[in-house]
Order: sequence, then C-alpha cells, then structure tokens
Amino acid sequence: MPKVSVLMPAYNSEKYIAEAIESILNQTFSDFEFIIINDGSTDKTAEIVNGYARADKRIKFINNKKNQGLIAVLNQGLDLCRGEYIARMDSDDIAINDRLEKQVAYLDANPHVGAVGGWHEKFGTNVITTLRKYPQNAKILDMLILGTPLSHPATTIRVSVLRDNNIRYNPDFCHAEDYELWSQIIKVAPIHNLPEKLLKYRWHNTNVSVLSQKTQRDNAERVKANIIDYITDDNKIKEHLISLAGETNKHVYLFGFLPIIRKKQYGITKTKYYLFEKIPLLKVQDKKIYLFEFIKIGRIA
Repeated sequence: MPKVSVLMPAYNSEKYIAEAIESILNQTFSDFEFIIINDGSTDKTAEIVNGYARADKRIKFINNKKNQGLIAVLNQGLDLCRGEYIARMDSDDIAINDRLEKQVAYLDANPHVGAVGGWHEKFGTNVITTLRKYPQNAKILDMLILGTPLSHPATTIRVSVLRDNNIRYNPDFCHAEDYELWSQIIKVAPIHNLPEKLLKYRWHNTNVSVLSQKTQRDNAERVKANIIDYITDDNKIKEHLISLAGETNKHVYLFGFLPIIRKKQYGITKTKYYLFEKIPLLKVQDKKIYLFEFIKIGRIA
C-alpha cells in the first residue's frame, strides 16, 4: 500500500498539466500513488495524462467520459485513495520538489494533526508574484477572521480523520468546498502549516476565484455561519462573531467596480486599510491609528 495518495482532478488542462504532473513525479519522496481524474475534458488533457500513465506505474488514470464537476470528482478520488495520507494537487500548479517529503515527515511526527499545508507562491502571466503565508497552527476562530486556513492544492490530509468522522467534500458549498472541509476537520483534529513555500499556485483568467467570485463568497459566508453555530448558542456572542467575521475583508468601490479601499481584519485588535488593494494606507491596532503602517497619527478614545 502506498504511503501517500496524490489526488489531482483535471478538466481542460492541456496547457499546464504536464508541468503539474512532472512536479509530482520528480518529488524527493517516492512512495505514492498518483490518482489523476480527467473529468470529461474536451481538449488533449486525457491524451497527455495517458502518455504519462503508460510511462510511470504510480499513476492511476481515471477518464470520466462526462463532466461531473469538481466536488463529485474529489469525492470520487477520496474513494479511490489507498494511502495513509492524501496530498491534494491541482492540474495547473507546481509542487516544490520536497513538498511530500516534508509533509509526510510532519504528519508522521505529529499523529494528532489532521491536515498539514504550507505557503504558496502566486504566479502567472501579468501577475505580480506574491507569497501567501498561512498560520502555522490554525484555530477555529482564525477561520472566521482570516478565512481559509490552508492552501487547498498544497495540503496533505490524514485519511483516518476523514474516514473515522465521515468527512467528505460537501456539494452544497460549491467553490468553497475546501473551506467547508477544513471547518469539519478542525472540529476533530488540529490543522497546521509548514512555514515555507511548498507550491507554486498558477493564477489565470479561468481560476475559480476569478470566474465564480460571488458564489465562492456567498458559500464562504455560509461556512462562517455554520462555524459560529458550532462555537456558541449565545445569541449575543453570535452577533459579535457575525459582525467580526463580516468585517474581515471589505471593499469600497469607485463607480461600482474599481476597488479603491480594502479593509482587512487581522484578529480582534488589528485592522488594516489598503489603497487600490495593495498599498498600505492606515493601520488601527490596540486603539492606535497609524498612517502607512508605522506613522502614529492618533488614538481611538
């Protein structure tokens, strides 16, 4: 039995999937099966994957003739995985070559941890390369304030946590299915991140975050509501948490579409305001107001 099952769904991924596959095949850790599910692609995805599958017996290629959608394919993959751990991977990203080695070592050394992720580097054509960092030890309240605590395609999950607690991807949370999955795992096992880059996350105009922003945002709000219900039955506390969660990431738009001010909450005591999404404008921390993050200009009474 393989130690790790790498699970990669693919749909019309001919442009990038070869690079994604090779980044897994070239890992320093080699005791894995590589489950690639082609979800009814209309391009050359199946042909490309089939070529790799013939050359490397670790690849288990499943070719769905009809498109089922990402969540159905992810659950199909969960049923096929035989490993102790499941490493998620997307068909357009690039795994750093020691990603699996480091995550397996961490899960082996920390048997109480349910899932371990890492940082990812966002890259792509006409995109500023940026490093997305995630909290080293995520708590359930972090999911309200900071959003998703893991980079989905950079995460490795302990299979026993899923199967012992009947946790699967929920089709009612389209485009926020990973966030909902983490909200279930964190109730029964800790979620951690390695404080280093483990994945290059490709950004392009067909990303879910680009095409389905409203659905993703609405379903993420439903996940937050469920987390709040899990935390407390006290309506006053719920109101406070709903207010805090709702203010996590707000925008002010010029002419209804150009984001000029972005407000982001970092925990309970710190709030930052950004000009044009990126430029730090104001920081409010412990009732002190700072211009450009470090020039103290006032205090909230």
